[in-house]
Amino acid sequence: MALDYLLDETENQMVRYYCIASKDYRYDIVIVHSEMFLGKAMVMSIQNRRMVLLSYDDISDANYWGGQLGIQNTDINKFKDFFYMVLDKGQLLELF
Repeated sequence: MALDYLLDETENQMVRYYCIASKDYRYDIVIVHSEMFLGKAMVMSIQNRRMVLLSYDDISDANYWGGQLGIQNTDINKFKDFFYMVLDKGQLLELF
């Protein structure tokens, strides 16, 4: 059985690695900014090997991303602030 290639593209992407410590937990997060995800960044947790596609508009819905990334409930509000900072569209335009 042959494979059908639906997409094969090369793209320069901005990848940021963050090691974040809260009072009781450590988080290793990778954020990949790409044109492939309709304006969303691929946010990955290295600890639990899971990811979400996250936009600036998705940040307020912690139920969508908190559990998937393994963020403890006590750290959700801090991560909202963090994501608002790193997913800010104005800041991203300056980096590209």
